[in-house]
Amino acid sequence: MQLVLGVDAGGTSSRAALFTVEGEPVRRGSAGGANPVTLGMEAASANLAEAVRAALSGVSPSRVKAVVVGLAGNPALCASLSDRVLRAALPEAFPTRTDDAAPRVRTVGDVVTAFVSGTASPSGTVLISGTGAVAASIRGHAPVATADGYGWQLGDEGSAFWIGRAAARTAIRAVAATPGPLTSLVVRRLLGECACTTHGDPVARLAEVVHARHPLALAELAPLVSRAARTGDPAAVSIVEEAARRLVRTVSAVHEPGLPIVLSGGVLTPEGPVRDAVRDLLEGAGTVTVAGDAAGAAAWLAAQAFLDPRESRARHTRFTGARPHGERATSWTESG
Repeated sequence: MQLVLGVDAGGTSSRAALFTVEGEPVRRGSAGGANPVTLGMEAASANLAEAVRAALSGVSPSRVKAVVVGLAGNPALCASLSDRVLRAALPEAFPTRTDDAAPRVRTVGDVVTAFVSGTASPSGTVLISGTGAVAASIRGHAPVATADGYGWQLGDEGSAFWIGRAAARTAIRAVAATPGPLTSLVVRRLLGECACTTHGDPVARLAEVVHARHPLALAELAPLVSRAARTGDPAAVSIVEEAARRLVRTVSAVHEPGLPIVLSGGVLTPEGPVRDAVRDLLEGAGTVTVAGDAAGAAAWLAAQAFLDPRESRARHTRFTGARPHGERATSWTESG
């Protein structure tokens, strides 16, 4: 039985998925993040190796015929990281002489695995909104253009950070007046865990606790915006609508009309107000699908070497679990 391994790793988690070429799941592994830029090569290598070892546990390396690794971070560092970890885990997948066949391990960017997790099409666009936000145009399963992804200081418009910061700004302006549902949720979340030195003044207390945390921690407030928007809170609805407009502006900068668009990331993968608003604004731009399992998508890419195009498309959902719009997914953005 021929096996393929897919890996998807970002800044917070690494996931490895072992499948048969036919798309039957065999084993999975997970660990911490493996972005070599943000975590350093040693920590990233250790986490990636842990996920890969768990997925390969009890499996003869000779049975693994191909591997695709999707990594977030600098491409050169990612290629070095993948080579380092996979050579140790699957030495038979690499040539031992210059005249041997090419290695069976391929490294791609995480935007590619995110795109592939939502569609079997080789070309289209992926819009990712998690802690950050970026859109990428994909051609032949390779990125050819990107928009945004500039980080929280310069961009990431419509991301969880952007939404959370807007929520905090709303709260600090409204808490001393008449707090609405969103402000009440934000105050409860932030001040409920606050050992503040400032007493009495809720504005000063909110400012103290926000500035005491890392800026990206504001992304944790994004689910509160979705919750408040569902109740019709005007402040939350306004943030959702503006986040959707900015995300659609980002994806429109690189999208070719008519090609599929895949929505990915913690803000857009689960059912919720932001995803609904984005889909509404994208009506007519092309088929919009929701991302599935990115590690499974990497395994599907690895399996393509053994499948004809018709078989490959037919088995895509076996690997990715990609679902049509309307089927519910849950993630941190749905919690509160």
